[in-house]
Amino acid sequence: MNRFVKIGLLMGLAVVVFGAYRYVSAQEGQSLGRGTGFKDPAPTFHVDIPEVVATKHVLQSTYINSGNYGISVAAATFTPIDSQLTVVCPGKTGDCSISADMWVQNGNSTASANWNRVCLYVDGNPGPFCDYLADETLSDGEFENSTSSDIVSSLAPGNHTVQTYFFSLDGAAVAHYHSNYYVYKP
Repeated sequence: MNRFVKIGLLMGLAVVVFGAYRYVSAQEGQSLGRGTGFKDPAPTFHVDIPEVVATKHVLQSTYINSGNYGISVAAATFTPIDSQLTVVCPGKTGDCSISADMWVQNGNSTASANWNRVCLYVDGNPGPFCDYLADETLSDGEFENSTSSDIVSSLAPGNHTVQTYFFSLDGAAVAHYHSNYYVYKP
């Protein structure tokens, strides 16, 4: 074989091996926390997200609550926005889950960093994601929709109450609200 052909083949082989190495390294870095190949791009900010095994749920019923609240909520106070509803977890055995998709139109504020929360309450208790901020009420007096979704699981069969609460750090006017409540059996 010609010496130039041998050198060309060796260079081609090196390019293929290097390319395969880079491809495998990139695939490991894209695992986003699953498996052992997670590469944290910013070591100063790392959040472990537990892997959750999904469970198939069957929708039993849907409750829709919508209207105009029309008044302001006090600063740093969890305020019920819609009417409390009684929903039914069917059956005599097993458990159920209640989830909610909630929207609260809020505004008429001039405070900056006026963070808010939209919370699902089941049987008078806040859902597990009530501690998370939903949005920031605009500081220019305009209105915007803050949204949140939440789920409460392992509820016994029977009647349960549900309600949407709104929290605004510096207070805000609340106009339209809309909440979809869903009852599921696993």
